[in-house]
Amino acid sequence: MLKKVIATGAITGVIMGSPIVGEAALGDHTLKQGMWDKDVHQLQQSLKDKGYFHYTKTTGYYGDITTASVKDFQKKNGLKVDGITGKQTAEALLQSSLNKSNLLQQGSKGYAVSGLQSELKDQGFYNYTVDGIYGPVTVRAVKAFQTAKGIGIDGITGPQTIKALYSDNGVRVKTEVQSAAPAQKTTTASAPKAEAQETKAPAQKKQGKTIAVESTAYTANCNGCSGVTANGTNLKSNPNAKVIAVDPDVIPLNSKVYVEGYGYATAADTGGAINGNRIDVFYSSKDTANQWGRKTVKVTVLD
Repeated sequence: MLKKVIATGAITGVIMGSPIVGEAALGDHTLKQGMWDKDVHQLQQSLKDKGYFHYTKTTGYYGDITTASVKDFQKKNGLKVDGITGKQTAEALLQSSLNKSNLLQQGSKGYAVSGLQSELKDQGFYNYTVDGIYGPVTVRAVKAFQTAKGIGIDGITGPQTIKALYSDNGVRVKTEVQSAAPAQKTTTASAPKAEAQETKAPAQKKQGKTIAVESTAYTANCNGCSGVTANGTNLKSNPNAKVIAVDPDVIPLNSKVYVEGYGYATAADTGGAINGNRIDVFYSSKDTANQWGRKTVKVTVLD
């Protein structure tokens, strides 16, 4: 496995236990009914801020209320009314957030800033946590982007910068099929009927053997790393691939798995330090891999 190991104690000698810091931002991947995803919280809050989501709280589950809210937003913004939050809907939500003040600048906060940071990160200009806070690091990233694009360098995200940022790429959307997270318990019986509807987890059960493993993370972004996994996947050409490194005697190579906190992935890689109940999860960003740290997670082998 030719890669840079970020948090494998056998190699670095350091146990990293830093907490997970959310890096998701609205527009990272397509959201639709039936999904239970942390990005749905952002979607619901964004819709709530604009007066489209009328439920009492954000739940993270894409149910009937969320679908209806998305359809209402799509209808009033000239979009295809399908209740699915894909590329165009996410971009429209971001743009409408920006249009409130017509620009983002140091001191700005919120989901519009998260979307900006996520896009700058994908394009290689922002190498920090996506936190929704327009601080000095974001200002420097915006200035670097403006310099690269030959536009006015002021660290402020106005119409010209937004146009340059999204004209070629739009809001980036992952190509992998995303499925709902494991079913979670809903609130107490005294909760209102609407809440029960919205928070009810999908009746999807993952089939297969579930085991507890010690997990670390790695990236292919390092000098001398080929980025090619044991099964031939080129991670540098496919930075959004959901891949884990495994001990083939425990988790068969090329098997499909569900990793707690990471999602659906392919067991596509191996490694000298990955023995027994150990896995490495792949992230294209070194910062994100560092944030994963070292933890015990459950892995379900699906096939």
